[in-house]
Amino acid sequence: MHGWFRRYKVFLSCGFFLALSVFLATLNASSPYRVDPVGVLFLEAMLPLQIGVTVASRGVEQVWDSYFDLWSARRDNDLLRQRVGELEQLAQRAVEVDLANQRLQQLLDLQAKIESPTVAARVIGRGPALWVNRIVLDKGTQQNMAKDMVALVAEGIVGRVVSTSAHTAQVLLASDPSSGIDALVQRTRDRGIVVGTGNGRGTLKYIPDGTDVRVGDSVVASGLDEIFPKGHPIGSVVRIGMKDRGMFEDVEVRLHVEFAKLEEVLVIAGRPQ
Repeated sequence: MHGWFRRYKVFLSCGFFLALSVFLATLNASSPYRVDPVGVLFLEAMLPLQIGVTVASRGVEQVWDSYFDLWSARRDNDLLRQRVGELEQLAQRAVEVDLANQRLQQLLDLQAKIESPTVAARVIGRGPALWVNRIVLDKGTQQNMAKDMVALVAEGIVGRVVSTSAHTAQVLLASDPSSGIDALVQRTRDRGIVVGTGNGRGTLKYIPDGTDVRVGDSVVASGLDEIFPKGHPIGSVVRIGMKDRGMFEDVEVRLHVEFAKLEEVLVIAGRPQ
């Protein structure tokens, strides 16, 4: 018997699997839900792999979403920083415009007090040498600028025009040692000459010894030189030197104009009144 099974094992095996297949096919056909054992086994075998793939896919999706969110946040931050920079520039421009309006309003108020024709000019340059106190204006002979015209601001006398070109004018500042303004001590009416010392200050020369000039007294233009307008501020007394056997006091004056900060001036285009 054992030999017979060994002889026909191939036929028996084929018959067994054929019968099993027919049985499963018949069972699957008669069932309302078809059963595929091989499919079921395959699905069961693939289940761990499918779970792994799903988890990995979700991880990749989360990483991608995070990357995209970070990239979007970075782009938004860049846009916000750019916008903040633009707003800061606009704010700075607004401040500059406001300051310019204030300065121009002061020039308009000053212009209303001067009977002679005037020209408003911007400062576009300064003297090339540190020891030369000069500024360059953006108006010249084309705008009727001429030598010895006086430049002013509301705070005080700036200086006088010493040279011109078609479109520019050079002004010698009141702080220059070669400048001189016929002046009065406003309270006492003592007369002298304000000469610059090159450091934003000046010396009031030829004040007689023994006069009642005091620290804090205002010094204004006398108008007697027929160049600078009478009564316009020059500075104030900050120091009076010790009296000696000389004829005159040593009077130091702080000039009102901050020459290093000048941006616009008003030029009297005619003889001062």
